[in-house]
Amino acid sequence: MNLDQIYSDDWPFVNERLSGLPDLFKKHVLSTYLKDLAKYPRRDANLALIEVTEAADSVITHRLNRGNLNSDENDLKALSQLKGNHCATLLKFIRFDRKEIAYKEILSFIQKHGIEPSLIRENPSPADMDSLIRRSMNPTWWTRQLRKVLNRDIEITARHLNLVNKTKQQYVSDLNHQRHLQQQQEQRSYLENMLAENEVGDTYFLSELHDISVSNPTIKRAELMVRCRGFEDIAKSKGHDGIFITMTCPSKYHRAFGKSGEPNPKYNGSRVSHCQNYLQDVWAKIRSGLDRQDIRVYGFRVAEPHHDGTPHWHMLLFTDPENIQALNNTFLRYCLEEDGDEKGALENRVKFIKIDPNKGSATGYIAKYISKNINGEDLENGVDGENPSITAQRVKAWASVWGIRQFQQIGGAPVSPWRELRRMGQIDELDSILERARLAADKSNWEGYQMAMGGIDCPKVDRPITIVYWCEFNSDTGEIKSNQYGELRAPSIYGLKYNGETFNTRPHLWKISKAYD
Repeated sequence: MNLDQIYSDDWPFVNERLSGLPDLFKKHVLSTYLKDLAKYPRRDANLALIEVTEAADSVITHRLNRGNLNSDENDLKALSQLKGNHCATLLKFIRFDRKEIAYKEILSFIQKHGIEPSLIRENPSPADMDSLIRRSMNPTWWTRQLRKVLNRDIEITARHLNLVNKTKQQYVSDLNHQRHLQQQQEQRSYLENMLAENEVGDTYFLSELHDISVSNPTIKRAELMVRCRGFEDIAKSKGHDGIFITMTCPSKYHRAFGKSGEPNPKYNGSRVSHCQNYLQDVWAKIRSGLDRQDIRVYGFRVAEPHHDGTPHWHMLLFTDPENIQALNNTFLRYCLEEDGDEKGALENRVKFIKIDPNKGSATGYIAKYISKNINGEDLENGVDGENPSITAQRVKAWASVWGIRQFQQIGGAPVSPWRELRRMGQIDELDSILERARLAADKSNWEGYQMAMGGIDCPKVDRPITIVYWCEFNSDTGEIKSNQYGELRAPSIYGLKYNGETFNTRPHLWKISKAYD
């Protein structure tokens, strides 16, 4: 990169234009500017630099300050302390009986930072107002919210600059990939420094408990594969057919072309969240359409990014053979409802692969996508030929930034009772539904568990085994314990309910403390 091309009088201007971009993005913009200087008059190159940096500014949801995209965790924590103090100060100047005014002032201040709290109600109750006001004075709450806004603003800018594509930074920006890895390392360090102790003196590091739970990627992947295989076994026993479906968004949602990585001229500026919302809306219409035709499906959905971060869905579904054509027609109808007449829509918007048992198992079709989206295990190369472990890291960073649920079960009994059943020991009634379900769960027999739970089509209210929740009480006062915001703690899992009887699957109470100061 030959910086001598830049006129000395232009250096203050160039530095000012680049100042709001993350350091990892500046190199790209500066390189483009130097190429423009080599090809066009100085004035045109400078105007182009103004245009690209102003456009980058305009796509940011809410800029905390011009240089916030370069903020690290320490910067966010310092800023969060200031924001919490500001809200506390703001509250002091509003009379205690004017809670509604305080709520509106604080909500407006929060929203100016691009934060939309999940507890917002159209007609908030006094308790809702108290919840938001308490959160606004908590620096930890601010850090979580500002981190989310910052990560998404980084990604929005990267997509705008067309940095996220197969020729540059695949799936997610390098900056957010690095930030995600750093956050994972910090979380691991935290777990390794925290102890959990129960009432009988059993003590474990939180990292040990994490590693034997479904939070462990290896265990998570194994469980998903067991569930997929179980659904396939059910399909075989019922004579159902399997079909592998891929859904994607219209062209205007895609930032870059798939082969070259060049900018897509049809791109409408949509964020990844907009693309995911589009797919969710289409799926909601498809499900309603299938319900009207009395077509029942079961299986799994995997959400993953194209090379440019635009999401698409892979779905492994099972249904009665006589439903396949109607299923395909329903998908085509709604997937082509928007811009269905554009070039390539019919070929690319939705694709169907009928599962042929003679060529491979249904689970095998989705296995590589499950692995790609968790840890890359058992993949010699990524789906697109890349390093599978790096791909998994980048895909998980992508999902974390945008809050995208990567895996979703469709139909059948839920997985939560299955996990609680695996905590139980053998019960006395050996022929009971509960024991049959427990034994199936213990042996990783998803088909047996589904059958014990009433089958894949059983309505939720008719499932024989359900989760039971409880609230932790203060032993001195008898009141439900509060969280750090003064609210009643959310109920936690107590166990299972079957035939009117409750079974405690989590008999211990745990206290968390630091292992080392």
